[in-house]
Formats: sequence, structure tokens, C-alpha cells
Amino acid sequence: MKKLLFSVVAFCIFFTACKNDNAAVSNAPQAGLQLVAEANPAWQYENLRLYPIVADAALLEGQANLSGLKTLAEGMTTPGFRITEQKQFGRSDDRTYNLLTVQNKSQDTIFILSGDVVTGGKQDRVIAQDQIVMPGTVRNMDVFCVEQGRWSSNDTLSTPAKQKLYAFSGYYSVASPKVRQAVQRTGSQQEVWAAVASVTKANGATSATSTYAALETANEQKNKRDAYLRFFEGKLDTEPQVVGMVAVCGDQILGVDIFGNTDLFRREYTSLLHGYVTEAATAQCQQKAAESAVRNAFGKVAALANPDAKTTEGAGKFVLGTHWVHLFSK
Repeated sequence: MKKLLFSVVAFCIFFTACKNDNAAVSNAPQAGLQLVAEANPAWQYENLRLYPIVADAALLEGQANLSGLKTLAEGMTTPGFRITEQKQFGRSDDRTYNLLTVQNKSQDTIFILSGDVVTGGKQDRVIAQDQIVMPGTVRNMDVFCVEQGRWSSNDTLSTPAKQKLYAFSGYYSVASPKVRQAVQRTGSQQEVWAAVASVTKANGATSATSTYAALETANEQKNKRDAYLRFFEGKLDTEPQVVGMVAVCGDQILGVDIFGNTDLFRREYTSLLHGYVTEAATAQCQQKAAESAVRNAFGKVAALANPDAKTTEGAGKFVLGTHWVHLFSK
């Protein structure tokens, strides 16, 4: 499978473009995707409701090769795959906040999602764009800082040699919708920092370095988020062809994420959910969203599954050759 995927990718160009509740299904014309809109108590906890998105058999068969992709969370524990501060070619020691170097000496193909947060290095970062990292490659990638008050290694368990590399030691999660939108829509470091500050403050997650990962600090708000996560764990597994979801907090559409393969979605699900819960658990959104609004949000993103569909200001897509890997709202 890996060899087949590699042969397909070798010739590809990668880019990021960067009724009532009884009505169970909404169709996206020619896209092979459906929104499951039936009322189901298993898909709602407090003010957060998930709407599963399923794919038909033809779409899944046509994108079967995508099951060979590893997520970044999996890549971070794969021998031979490493993310470090940008390698300097020459004697320059400039602070390069918005570039990291990714090296993949493994035999796996790694899919990195815009919004993925990595911890370590000189500052924690969030990935700017969806991308593929092929086996045997090394290159730089765009990122934004999600930690303002640090510029030195904090990995006290590493050897001095590893600390000197400023390698990233961990994967945190997919960032909250506010942070992802700042990354995808504005491309502004100041906007990203403002979004991080807003989310961490709302969750009572203060830290000396103002890092997004301070959300792991034990407090009442974290206990509340953990309750959401426990409730939703595995809940979309009841839909065998699920490839994505619309996340809705009361009457607010938090986001839409659709993947080209069921297996890839299931492995990204927990990380995506973490970001959605981070915002929902502190949001004052109680009124129920109109189904028409949910269908509209789904339709705008799902329409990008059509090969000739153009990306819009509010929706994007990442394509691998002739296959779309990820459709999302911005």
C-alpha cells in the first residue's frame, strides 16, 4: 500500500486551497457526501452537537489509497520522523519563528493538518497549512507561534545533544476554531497570539509563557472539557461510512471537517474534537441552530469534493494528485 501511495504521489502537485430533525439526510450534488441530520442524543452533549458526514461506496473506493497516510500525532512517535526549529544553512542564527524543519527518514507518508499543535523546540507552534511529508524527504514548513514567552529548550529530559537540535517532543491536538481561523484566514502572527490568549483566558489556562498547551493545566474548566471528550469518545462509530462532521455549539457553526477516507477521519477525530470542545465548553451558545444553517455550512464545504469546484473565502481543500484529502471551513 505504501509503495502504491508513493508511486501516485511522486507525480503529483500538492497544494492547499489552503426541514426539521426528522429529515435524516442532505445531499451534496455529485460529491458522494451526505449530512446525517437526524436527531440522536448520542451526538449532543450540553451545548455541543456533532452532525456526522458520510460518504457513498463509490467515493470511498476511489480514495482507498488514502488509508496509507499517517497523522501527525502518529508521525511524532514514528522512528525517523522529526520536527525541529528551522535548520540554518550557514552561520546565521536568526530567530525564525514562522518556519520549522520536518525530516522524514521513515517509510511512512505523513499527513499534517493545518491547526495541528506541536510542543517543544524553542516555542510551541501551530501548523499553517495542510501538507504531505513523503518518506526520505526534508524541508521547511510554515507555522505560527502559540507560545510567546519562551525561546529556549524546555525539554529537561533530553540529552544536551538533543536539546541543541531544538526538536519538538510532542503533539498536543488540533487547535480551537478561533486559532485555526486566525491561521487560515488572516495569516497574521498577532491575530494568532490574540486568539490563543482569548481561548486560554476563557479556560483559565494561564502560564508564564502564554502557551496554548497550558490548557492541560488541571482546573475546573479542564474537568469540564474532559467530560465533553469522554461523552463523545467513539460516538460517530455508529456510522460505518463516516468521513467527517459539522460541529455546532448552540446556534454557532464551529466548523466543518471532511476527510477523503473513513480511517483517516477516525484517527483525526479525537484531536479535532479537542479543539471544538475547547471552545464549546466556554461559549455562551444555548439556542439551537437552524437546520438550514447547518446544511448550508455542510454544502459549502462538501461541494469542494467535485473536481471542478473552486475554493472560496470560507472553505478550503487539500488535494493529493487526483484525490482530495481534506475539505474544511475556514
